[in-house]
Formats: sequence, C-alpha cells, structure tokens
Amino acid sequence: MKSKNDWGRLGLISNYETRPLGELVEFVAKGIPPKYATEKTEDTIAVLNQKTNRNFKIDYKLARLNDLSKKKVSIEKMLIANDVLINSTGVGTAGRIAQLFSVPEPTTVDGHMIIVRADSDKINPIYLGYALKAQQKVIEDLQEGSTGQTELNRHRLLNEIEISFPSDTEKQGEIASLFLSLDNRISENEKINHHLEQIAHSIFKSWFVDFNPFGGDVPASWNEELLFDLATVTYGKNLPTKKLLSSGYRVFGGNGQIGYYSEYLYKKERILISCRGAASGTVRLSRPYSFVTNNSLIVNEKEPELFAYLKEWSLNRQFFDAVTGSAQPQVTVDSLKLISLPKPDKETLEKFTNLLMPIYNEIEANTTECEKLVILRDTLLPKLMAGEISVTD
Repeated sequence: MKSKNDWGRLGLISNYETRPLGELVEFVAKGIPPKYATEKTEDTIAVLNQKTNRNFKIDYKLARLNDLSKKKVSIEKMLIANDVLINSTGVGTAGRIAQLFSVPEPTTVDGHMIIVRADSDKINPIYLGYALKAQQKVIEDLQEGSTGQTELNRHRLLNEIEISFPSDTEKQGEIASLFLSLDNRISENEKINHHLEQIAHSIFKSWFVDFNPFGGDVPASWNEELLFDLATVTYGKNLPTKKLLSSGYRVFGGNGQIGYYSEYLYKKERILISCRGAASGTVRLSRPYSFVTNNSLIVNEKEPELFAYLKEWSLNRQFFDAVTGSAQPQVTVDSLKLISLPKPDKETLEKFTNLLMPIYNEIEANTTECEKLVILRDTLLPKLMAGEISVTD
C-alpha cells in the first residue's frame, strides 16, 4: 500500500490541499422544531427528518409538513440545491449523510439534522458532498452522550473532519461529475423498476380484480382455497449482525435488504412478509438471496406457476388485517391460517406467469446493476477523494 508521499511523487496528489470542513462552508446549522401539519396547504412546507436519510439519499415520501403559520422558517434554513444533510442524533442514525442535488419543493429539516452548505468560492459543492460521504464512518464516530441519546459534536465535525481536494476547480468538477453520473444511473434504474412494478400490478388488477373481484363471482374452474393449501409459510432464521457484509449475497430483514452474506443459500425468488414492528404486513419480493432473518415470513408456493399470482395477490392484499398486537405489532404464521383466495385455473396461471416473469427478470437485472454501481462508487470514493487515483484511471 503506497503512502500519500508515494502518491505525491507519482503526481496524483501533488496538487491536492487539505483543510478542516469549517473553512470550506458558508453555513452550518441544525434544523427547526417543527409545528407539524397533516395536510399540505399554501402555509406548509416539507420537513426532512432522520428517517428520510438513508444510503446517501433523501426519501421525500417519508417527509412531514411544517405549518408556517405556527412556526416560521428563516431563509437560511430553507434548503437549496447541493446542501449536504447530516443526521445529528441517535445511535445507528447519527452521522448519516445525504446531498440534495435539487430541491423539488420548499423544504427545511428538523432539529435532528444538520445543514452543511459549501462556500462555492472555495470548493465545488458537489465535490464537498462526496468528500463527506467518503468519511461517513469517521463522522459517525463523532457522536457523544449516553446510549440512545447520542449527539453529533458539531464543533468536532467542523474542526476534526478534514477535506482533501484538488486545487484545480476543474479537477474537482471532473471527480464530482463522475460520482454524480453513477448516482444518476442508479436513480434511473430505480425509476425504471418502479415503473415496471406498476405495470405488473396493473396487469394483475386487470386480470384478477377488475373482472373477478375477490369475494365476487369467479369462473367455475376456479376454487376458493386457503393460502396454506397453495403455499407454505415459515419464519426466517436468526443471523448475527456481525456476519453481515458490505457485499456478497443479499440478506433480507423485516424492512427489506439489510446487507450481504458470504454464502449463496437460496437461488429462487421468494415472497416475504414483514412480521414485526411498524412495517408488519408489508409484502415484498425477495430476489435470489442468501438469507432471510426472523423478522420476516417466507411464502413458498407449492406449484411453480403460482409464484407470480401469489406475489401480486400478496401485494394487492397487503396482509395488514393479519397484524396483531398494539405495543409490538406483528404478523404470525397462525394469523394467516384462515386467509383464503381464489385459485385460477392452471392455463390462466401459466399465461399470467409467462407475461410477468420477463418484467421480474428486467427488474432483477436493473437491481443487480445498481448494486454493482454502488460497490464501484463506494470503492472509488475514498481513493479519488484522497488523490490516490485520478479520474482517468
């Protein structure tokens, strides 16, 4: 492994300089204590919170609304393009970083997030965002306080986090553009997958809901059968988190994919139902995978042609009426035993499966490409930001 001095002799970081984060920003502040509204009006704006910040991205679907008539927001705390957002509180969430390349609607953040705004006269704002993402693990270690009440130390963030960057602003732009192109490709694939999923749901609806509503008349060749006659439902298994990896074969938990595992245990797609917590009853498709934790139920169809039908039927039904418990909502194997559904004839099932499997295969191909691009991005990120390699390399 070459030292920075070795790289400098190769001319890769000879034109890099390093400064504390605090010298490269024009504005840093926590968000507001919002006055929440339940409905969007001309007096509301979006409020981002910790839950919206995951995997270097902001999910506006999880945003809430602030009532401006009850809580004003200063102009400085209204987000602008290229603002970097850092979660500031809580074990497991403090230190997470995302950057808004554009702001789709008037937006601020709550008091559990920090706004970091680059001084564009000193550094390319998008470059700064990626430079901070490259140090997310270091930033996560800046949290202080008791378990569950940890707080990111803003003074240490601004003074201990050092940013290396090329003195040449064009070089900064080249590096930023490379990573932005990777993220844009990932985003496009995700949009395509969402569109494909909607197509699959629409086909199911037109075949089995609009013309043959559940509980209504169905063809004589169809039988009303219990879910358990068509599939087996089992719990996932416990997998210690220390065995999770950053790459490998997919591991699914109650809220979706949670990491990777070294062994490829299951090569067939499965239908998963989240069985514990706030997401109880949520249905998703697990692509070929390694492991499913005990926070999910696994639905295994008994006949191959049932897969697409059961998958779409599960998403249509959502299983939320099978959720039990208040303090700890959950879906159990027992709570699904009385669920029934119409079973179409074999010919209909085969035609439906043949129509939907190419859609599922395209979704899988796009998802696999996204995973490879994420690994490529995260591998290149620290090396380019440290000047260990050049964009040309």
